[in-house]
Amino acid sequence: MYINLNEILDKFLPYTYDYKISFYTEIISFKFSTKALPSYSPYCLYIFKEKNLPKDILVEDVINFLIIGTPKEKNYLNNCNYIILEENSISTFDIIKTIQDLLNFDDALSSFKEKLIFSIEKNLSIDNMLSIAYEYLNNPIIVLNSKYQTCYFEIGKTIIDEPVWEFQLEHGYPHPEYSLKYNHNKKNRLLAESSYEHIITFFDDIMKHREISVPIKHIDFAIGRISMLEVNRPITSSDIHILKTLAKLMYPLMITDDKFINSKTSKIDSIMYELITCEKPNLLLIKKKLSNLNFNLDSNMYLLCLNDSDNINSKSKINYLRQIIQNTLKNHYVFIFQNNILVLYDNKNSFTPFYKVDEFKNFSELIKDYTLCVGISKLFKGISNIRNAYFESLSAINFGNHINPYEQNRPIIYHYDDYILHDLIYDFVAKQKLHYIFDSTIMNLLKENNQDLITTIRYYLDLNGNLNLISEKLKIHYNTLKYRIEKLKNKYSIDLKNSDTLIKLRLSLVALEISEKYYLDFENK
Repeated sequence: MYINLNEILDKFLPYTYDYKISFYTEIISFKFSTKALPSYSPYCLYIFKEKNLPKDILVEDVINFLIIGTPKEKNYLNNCNYIILEENSISTFDIIKTIQDLLNFDDALSSFKEKLIFSIEKNLSIDNMLSIAYEYLNNPIIVLNSKYQTCYFEIGKTIIDEPVWEFQLEHGYPHPEYSLKYNHNKKNRLLAESSYEHIITFFDDIMKHREISVPIKHIDFAIGRISMLEVNRPITSSDIHILKTLAKLMYPLMITDDKFINSKTSKIDSIMYELITCEKPNLLLIKKKLSNLNFNLDSNMYLLCLNDSDNINSKSKINYLRQIIQNTLKNHYVFIFQNNILVLYDNKNSFTPFYKVDEFKNFSELIKDYTLCVGISKLFKGISNIRNAYFESLSAINFGNHINPYEQNRPIIYHYDDYILHDLIYDFVAKQKLHYIFDSTIMNLLKENNQDLITTIRYYLDLNGNLNLISEKLKIHYNTLKYRIEKLKNKYSIDLKNSDTLIKLRLSLVALEISEKYYLDFENK
């Protein structure tokens, strides 16, 4: 088990003379010492009496001290966390017993942690750590990176007898059915990608044994996970603590290991990054690079931005989905930019809307299955317009999520073409400049908020003035509809047969929609 230093402080607060906890850390072990140590771990609490406190602590990590008695000098502890107890206020025995109770030590777990910390002090490898963990877990262990590739494993003399693991160990990547089920399961991803919580996975139609996994995170992303197969003996609570401890202590090695953190990008990724981030990229140089990739520079294109609706921030999911999307949208360019997957869709010389292209059906099913949200730019021509197209796709997602939220059994695909007016008018609403667009007659109608008349106008605009169809949709008598139209003309001077008036009305209803969905104060604008 692990605890944070604040929990320890709470227990010893009545005996505390001074403390400084500037850096968040989790304690997984402790050590009482009467002399300086050759090395220190940031995950250990070091207990010293003031007279034995080491004077030189040459480490880069933040070290945690519990000091009995008041040190004369504390300057050299500036980069450390510390709790200073008043001398003779509590016995050493009671201090150690209290910390043991907090950590909930059992003998196996305590012994494992000591061996593992020793392995770190001796600069042992991840393979060495897995060997140590296997002694206590007595079950196979595997370490995967964010692409679900096998990086390290330890199976001892175990006969695996598990198709999913046998496939992973033989091929270096996941069993296709397992991968599909795991990534379709939102609960799995939320647990395993968003926090340090463990998750137990078992798909009875393809697995014979349960699997327990703990993610390893770097900044906001899961860079890999440690998994154990419950094949030799049942999982215990100590096993979970051992895996979590292993994950934390392997992390410093993993972030320097190219198998987990790979900063290299593909040629197309780097070119697209430059096109999106630079206002004035060197187009001559970029065209030369793209010509080597047989890229069609003169084609009509859409830019698709795929965003994770679950907000999981998972490199695992992004890398996995990139491959699936590439297989679904063949002959198009799929790349990763920031936290999103982008697709440069080659529409060739066609002006076909994206929702009518051949791949749309399969693509929309994929989006629904994996809880993705997609923004699609206007059709554009030439690579110089990619930057604008990217911002259009983001705007489509922004307005789509606010104005037209997800409905059950409908893919979340938003086309910028549907939100061009929203994009143009948003600033006028937000910055209180509606008087540049609307005259007083329309403003009066909107401020009075007569929903019957406003709804009538919406249907009139959407159905191109077809009165029979409008009365049918509104479920009102034809004469009632004509009465409403006359009221608009006589009371508000709004003539629905005037083309200029119709344009103003369409703009005003878009502004009203924005104000409602973004919670902006329309009436005071």
